[in-house]
Amino acid sequence: MNEQSTHHAAPLTIFKARRIITMDPSLPEATAAGVIDGRIVAVGDMASMAPWREGRRVIVDERLADKVLMPGFIDNHLHPFLGALLTPMEVIAPEAWRLEGGRVAPAATTPEQYRALLEARLAARTDHSDWFISFGYQPSEHGVWGRAELDALCPDRPVILWQRSFHETYMNSSAIAKLELDELELARHPQIDLARGHFYETGNKVVVAKLMPRFLRPDWYYRGLNITADLMQRGGITTAADMLFGALDPDYEIAALRACIEEPGRPLRVVNVADARSFANRAAGRAVMGGPDQPIDFSGALPVIEALQAKASPRVKFLRAVKLFADGAMFSQLMQMNPPGYIDGHQGEWLMSPEVLASGVEAFWNADYQIHVHVNGDGGMDAVLNALAGAQSRRPRFDHRFMMHHVGFHTNAQSTRMAALGAHASVNSYYIHALADGYARLGLGPERASQIVRAGSMKRAGLKVSFHSDFMMAPLEPLTLAWCAATRTTRSGARIAPEERVSLDEALAGITIDAAFGLGLDHEIGSISCGKKADFTVLEDDPYDLGGERLREVRVAGTVFEGEVHLLATPASSVTLSDARRDPPARPRTPKRSAAPRYRMVAGGCVADGDPCVFMRQLPGLAAQTLRA
Repeated sequence: MNEQSTHHAAPLTIFKARRIITMDPSLPEATAAGVIDGRIVAVGDMASMAPWREGRRVIVDERLADKVLMPGFIDNHLHPFLGALLTPMEVIAPEAWRLEGGRVAPAATTPEQYRALLEARLAARTDHSDWFISFGYQPSEHGVWGRAELDALCPDRPVILWQRSFHETYMNSSAIAKLELDELELARHPQIDLARGHFYETGNKVVVAKLMPRFLRPDWYYRGLNITADLMQRGGITTAADMLFGALDPDYEIAALRACIEEPGRPLRVVNVADARSFANRAAGRAVMGGPDQPIDFSGALPVIEALQAKASPRVKFLRAVKLFADGAMFSQLMQMNPPGYIDGHQGEWLMSPEVLASGVEAFWNADYQIHVHVNGDGGMDAVLNALAGAQSRRPRFDHRFMMHHVGFHTNAQSTRMAALGAHASVNSYYIHALADGYARLGLGPERASQIVRAGSMKRAGLKVSFHSDFMMAPLEPLTLAWCAATRTTRSGARIAPEERVSLDEALAGITIDAAFGLGLDHEIGSISCGKKADFTVLEDDPYDLGGERLREVRVAGTVFEGEVHLLATPASSVTLSDARRDPPARPRTPKRSAAPRYRMVAGGCVADGDPCVFMRQLPGLAAQTLRA
């Protein structure tokens, strides 16, 4: 780094790079970017920086000269709250996960691998009086583990296995005793199998309520939030959107974000989108979420949500936007499907009935808010489009950026209607990789399963399409999400509906400029151009050299946040399935594989259906009791 001194107070820092991928079509490539006070003032080469150098102290930063720079990656739909709850658990899951400190928890794809990893993690924790809680258990992959099996393995310590979908737990006798649960009362609960130590759906709320005081302690919650923030940084993320702010308790969430994001000066910002239903319920004095048909006075939430703007700080922001819900989750096949429906004839669920959803859309539409809606099935999409069409016909708005989130399955006709109404989409492209194989066999059939997340069709219809993790539905690795959309590769290695692939340019736009557009922040972030914040993701490899097929191999070397460089100790690519080979040796003795289907349909009326947006909505009452205690 070299420096030239002159009389101007604010110095010019020039970042040199092997290549700068700007995501600005007017100047797509550069080799130098000039920054003053955290904002970009010039993009081009060293010669083009000359006018800005005159009469100014100049710092030429050579640290990134052999790197590739892109705009800072953006994940515009995740849940810091859920990361705070789950990342402190021992993660043993069907896929590999990057965890605290950058270590990788390898995948366990067989019962033998699962048992070996479980025993190794148990042995590493020597305090048998303390909880052992592991996230990621999936019976179809990992074999049968219930009360009897866990009692045999761990007779003297409390053990809980948290199922991969979040809404089920399995525990041993010691854990049931430590939670001080009344076994006679539990035996009468319709969604608790006490003999198996299995708590599911509403039965699992009993477990969550008992554990909430532990989860909300700073040594758990703040640790988990710090882990989540660290994973964002390692994934190259400089801006993340909490797409359900206030589901727990706004004051507690703000305090935690400030303690873990603001005060350490982490190189990222969190922008918050209010959970409209939670704020409306609190304004009405209602502690229980209520069913999908329960009328909601959304207008009562407006003053409280509006007041959040005054609580913003440099790294913790509040968007003038809200989150609403349509149908159930993709992971549990509770999305509302139009004919022919599900192969087995089961029905999806509404999280907000079409009438309640329409009332929410109207209330916030008339207040000029940006509206984000969770929707997964084509039946759900009809309800959202009808609500949008009604609001638009009564009070036309332009550039409203009404955003559809997740968009598991919808039709090409609906893409056309979305475009006509001015809507856009933030999709979870990881669905393709995680779910398409199983859904071809169960629930949807090969044709519709191959066409989930129609990103290509939406782009052809003129929509802006971005990609999100919905953490922990997918890893905090934007390049993995871009790879999923660019290749449409399932977990088995199949390539499905190639017509729905996006180009490499479109894939990278989905984690940069189009992701910024989805948050209404593309005037501030998302591309490397004059006037924007100097947020860069630093790459060891050039995505255009490796191409869409190898995006997951691109190594993130660090980030630049508002002009400050933050390099990782070791550049790292996305976690891949090959990390499963890092297992300890498998042992032959193991429970036999469960006969349960890989994707179990959830009974109608379930509240927590395997989606974090839904899982979190059942917790405010439980958390409020803890915070008041």
